[in-house]
Amino acid sequence: MKPTFSVDQLSSPEVVRNPYPYYDLLRDQSPVFGYRDFPPGTMPGVDEPKPSWVVLNFDHVSAVAWDHESFSSRDSLQEESSAPSLMLVNHDRPEHTRLRKISAKAFQPASIKSLAPEVDLLVAACMDDFFVPDQPVDVMADYCAMLPSKVMAYLFGMPAEMGRDVRNWATAFMLSADISAEERQAYNIEAMAFFEQHVKERMDLIAKGKETPGPLLNAFIRTEVDGESLSYEEVVRFCMTATVAGAETTSFYLGNLITVFADFPDIWHGFVDDPKLFDPIYKETLRFHGPPQRLFRVATRDITIGNADIKRGDWVACFFGAANYDPEAFPEPYEFRLNRKNANRHMSFGYGIHRCLGAPLAQLEAESTARMLRERYTHIERAGEAVWQDVSLLNHGLANNPVVFRGRT
Repeated sequence: MKPTFSVDQLSSPEVVRNPYPYYDLLRDQSPVFGYRDFPPGTMPGVDEPKPSWVVLNFDHVSAVAWDHESFSSRDSLQEESSAPSLMLVNHDRPEHTRLRKISAKAFQPASIKSLAPEVDLLVAACMDDFFVPDQPVDVMADYCAMLPSKVMAYLFGMPAEMGRDVRNWATAFMLSADISAEERQAYNIEAMAFFEQHVKERMDLIAKGKETPGPLLNAFIRTEVDGESLSYEEVVRFCMTATVAGAETTSFYLGNLITVFADFPDIWHGFVDDPKLFDPIYKETLRFHGPPQRLFRVATRDITIGNADIKRGDWVACFFGAANYDPEAFPEPYEFRLNRKNANRHMSFGYGIHRCLGAPLAQLEAESTARMLRERYTHIERAGEAVWQDVSLLNHGLANNPVVFRGRT
């Protein structure tokens, strides 16, 4: 590691691969100015990122994320780009309140729990397709890449074979694919065109009293709260938002969870012996290897955070991943611990009014995956070097994750 490190180096590949030691070098300076990077949907080579403040310690990140009055989630760079603005993620109150009230009903715990049998079928099918006991497999190339995409295709009533399309749309929008600006833009256009047509067809069928597949899409269309429902345009953009977030972030989380099982054999064997350990493993993996690293906010007024005088209109990057490694909040952060009393304080699902609405769905996929791994295999072993992606600091996850699953006899 270089003896000196500056905030403008945060987007370099070596940092993206393993950002946590670099966060440590900057945390005492938080907030620090001079970081440039791209919000989801915008495109390197087309859009020009704005310099921003970086907040890195737990108290500063939670303060900015909680204070939605002083720090707006509206993303002018994305709004000015060709990419669609994300629902909820890029909305402020009062519009955020209306949208979340309606969409939260679609994501209520009972609704997500009812999806478990179908998710289990998809998990089992993906394991059958991609895992061969005692043979090295790169779980990022197949299982982790495809399971969340297949789940999203099911939730929106899409043909099962469109799972690969979902995957391509998500990686393009979330900037984790090293592709050209032209390819990225083409995927964005393709995804929006599909959902515009798909939603229109489903809304027409539902209006005629027809039953249609796709439980989440149906919920977006049918849900009404206090006499209000989502418009056609809002349903389309909710589909886009859920697709790119649900496919991409969950893909990285599943890979990170399998990495924990492969790299910490005691954790895996403890879980094999006691399945009740899943909950602390799940939470600590979200802290230790949580995919979401940062999101942007824009100051709506002059405000002081720490020693920084942030001006109205300044951009602020909330580094949730850095907060997860703040030793003041999580002692010995580089240790994977199952007995953290504050495990629920991890920032990987955000904080405040923008806490991730799809978190229960991600947990459902992770829990089903872990349970079936436990039922099918006795050991999970490293079969080669784990290579962390180095394209975007938006998510922390693996590009290649080769492991061997040892089958039960």
